[in-house]
Amino acid sequence: KKMMAAAGLWVAFCAAGLTPAGSLVGPISHAPFRLRAITRTRSSPVAGAKKKKAHFEAYRIPDRENAGIFPPPDRRDAVRVAKKHLPAGAAVGKAPPGFLDSFMPDLDAGFPGLRVLHLDPLVLTVDDFLSAEECEALKDLTHSDTAFKVQSATFSQLTASARTSTTWYTYHTAVPTLVGRVAELTGIGPDCLEEPQLVRYQLGQRFSWHFDEVPASLCENGGQRRGTLLVYLNDVASGGGTAFRDLGITVQPHKGRALLFFPSDVDGVPDDRTLHAGEPVLQGEKWIAQLWLHEREYTPGVVPGAKLGAASEACRMYAEVGRVGGGVVPHAPQEAAAPGGD
Repeated sequence: KKMMAAAGLWVAFCAAGLTPAGSLVGPISHAPFRLRAITRTRSSPVAGAKKKKAHFEAYRIPDRENAGIFPPPDRRDAVRVAKKHLPAGAAVGKAPPGFLDSFMPDLDAGFPGLRVLHLDPLVLTVDDFLSAEECEALKDLTHSDTAFKVQSATFSQLTASARTSTTWYTYHTAVPTLVGRVAELTGIGPDCLEEPQLVRYQLGQRFSWHFDEVPASLCENGGQRRGTLLVYLNDVASGGGTAFRDLGITVQPHKGRALLFFPSDVDGVPDDRTLHAGEPVLQGEKWIAQLWLHEREYTPGVVPGAKLGAASEACRMYAEVGRVGGGVVPHAPQEAAAPGGD
């Protein structure tokens, strides 16, 4: 019966002027009768075969009810990492060619531990960016005369009352490993870096929703902030994550992990999709080290005696000592700052 059905199918094909392979044939009387040709046109699925899933997904940032003082961003298009790669993020090799071009083209895509947590806007993480010893050395620096405690100020009065952490500024040359490694990763000129910050969040402290961009009126020194790089200096048992409201991702503090994102694009245009917050610490405390990367050379103006060129000097020191010394070296006294420079 199967052979008869197959023969009938062949006749039907030929009556339509086609062979099962789709080629034209002559009159039916001239068509060869080959049953094997029919069976070869049928293909069976490979056992266990799965449809290949994409590594990234384009989406539109949704509207928000009760958005408070920060409405949804003007720009709504975005590209996230597929769920199969979360929470660790996707390997850089999964990203499409040119994915760095709009943010930081000279970034070292081969840097050890680099992962993509969100593609557009770009959010990156690097585990073990600093060793445990280097993290502890940075925390200890807050007890030295090279760290200067200040109120954790912000550019906006809207968020000033919502930041409850403690900040210390320090010299670039006091933290050559941090400065040098940031320059290695990003490919940016070291003298485009603001003064390094060390920040402590105690139990219940947080930094509510805010942007890292610099107001246009303050862009004369260094231009816009192109990148924010922070390193978590300790593990946090509960809370303390860095949350991006409109991207739907939260980075959990892990000792030595670096987080890099971009408040503006390669042309210095602010990206309002990067609204973020430091979530309240629910157990213990959280420590971070932080640097902002500018479009152009930035003249330090917070710590006493700091001068343009100090970050380049820190990189030279880093090239000499590398990972030796826990990321902190003895700091040579600098000239006293002018009144008010503190």
